[in-house]
Amino acid sequence: MASLIAVAESAQDIASGFNKFLEPVPEFSTEITALISECYAISSALRELITAKDDQQYYRKYDFIRADVTAVRESLHYTFHDVHRLFGGLGRTSAISRRTLYHQVWREIEDFFYQESHESLCRRLEHNRLFIADLACFLIDG
Repeated sequence: MASLIAVAESAQDIASGFNKFLEPVPEFSTEITALISECYAISSALRELITAKDDQQYYRKYDFIRADVTAVRESLHYTFHDVHRLFGGLGRTSAISRRTLYHQVWREIEDFFYQESHESLCRRLEHNRLFIADLACFLIDG
């Protein structure tokens, strides 16, 4: 399974990928910008958790949250894997315009996450980010 730092880096890659959607599908810029923000916030939160986990003064407390960290790491790993797979649709070669292609892939991403969990990708990422922040707070503040 991916390490915490690998998942943090993947979050940044996903943010970069979503940034490419802003110009071809401006009608979704609010949602896309929120996704970009969540991805960077997740990366930051994971890095904060890594820093706290590696600090000797918090190391003992880490055992209490280890299973939760593993669960959120795996959840994000699989979520980002799904997003990367859906981004693959941008590689389709056809006679449709770039705008139409990005629009189709955006809709596929939206539909996939609504069908899977009855919530948007952004909402799922927000839940994960808040959970990561709670875990870091537990380590640091007790």
